[in-house]
Amino acid sequence: MSEKPGVRGIRAFHYYLMMKKFLKYISAFIFFTGILFITFTVSAQVLNIERERIKTDTTGWSGSANISLNLFSNTKRFTEIGIDVHAQYKTSRSLYLALSDYEVIRSESSDFSNKGMQHLRYNYKITDIWILEAFGQAQFNKVLNLNFRGLAGAGLRVKMIGEDKLRLYGGMAYMYEYEEPLESPIEHNHRLSNYLSVSSKPVKHFNVVNTIYFQPRIDFFADYRVSNNLDLIFKISSRLSYALALEFVMDNRPLPDMPREVYSLKNKLILDFGK
Repeated sequence: MSEKPGVRGIRAFHYYLMMKKFLKYISAFIFFTGILFITFTVSAQVLNIERERIKTDTTGWSGSANISLNLFSNTKRFTEIGIDVHAQYKTSRSLYLALSDYEVIRSESSDFSNKGMQHLRYNYKITDIWILEAFGQAQFNKVLNLNFRGLAGAGLRVKMIGEDKLRLYGGMAYMYEYEEPLESPIEHNHRLSNYLSVSSKPVKHFNVVNTIYFQPRIDFFADYRVSNNLDLIFKISSRLSYALALEFVMDNRPLPDMPREVYSLKNKLILDFGK
C-alpha cells in the first residue's frame, strides 16, 4: 500500500531538516579542524571571551572563580599565585560580563611572571542572530615589558550556528588602544578586532572552545596581532571543572626586545557559582 502524498511530503521535510543539521555539523567540524591546524603550525595577553561566557537559558547572576597557590623550594624558593574571577548578569536582551585575572611567579630576588587584567563587556541582542558588543579592558604584563595597556571598543557579533552541542560565532569591532611600555614611548593606536569562535560539546561532560583573533592597526595593517585560544574543559561535578588552556599569540610588531611569538599552557580548576 503506497503512502499518501501528504505523508510523503512530511517524510521528505523531516529528511531535509536532518540533512541540513548534518551539513552544519560537518561544516563546523571542518572549520574547527582548520583552527586546530593553525594553532599548532603558525609560528601579550589575549583573553578568550568565548570561554568566559557562561551558557545559560535563565536570567540573573552566574559566575566562576579559580585560585591557585603553589610553593616550590630547592636551591631557591618560588611562589606562584593565580586568581581568576568571573561574574555575569543576563536579562532577556542584555548580557554583562566582568572578568579579573592576576598571576605572579616570584623567587626570592625577582618576578618571573607578573601580569593582570580586568575586562568589562556588554552585549545587546538586536535579533536572534545579530548582537551589539561594547567592551573595555586594562592590563599589565611586566615580563613582556608592558606597563599598561588600555582598550575600549564596540562592534557586532553574529551567531552562525546556535545548537546546544555546537556553536559558531564571528565578530568585528573597532578598538582604541593605549599602550605604555616600560622603556618605550607611549602609543595610541586604532585597531580592528576580528574573531571566529567555535564551541563544541561532543559528550556530556566535555567541552571544547577555540577562538582565533586578528587585530590589525587600521592605518597600518603590517602592525597586527594574531592569537589562538584553545580550551579543553572537563566537567567534574555540577560546580567544579578542570580546564586545559593553550594560548598562542603572534605580534608582528612586538615591544622592544620582546619575541614575536608567545605561548602558554595552563591547568585550571574552575568553581562555578550562581545559576
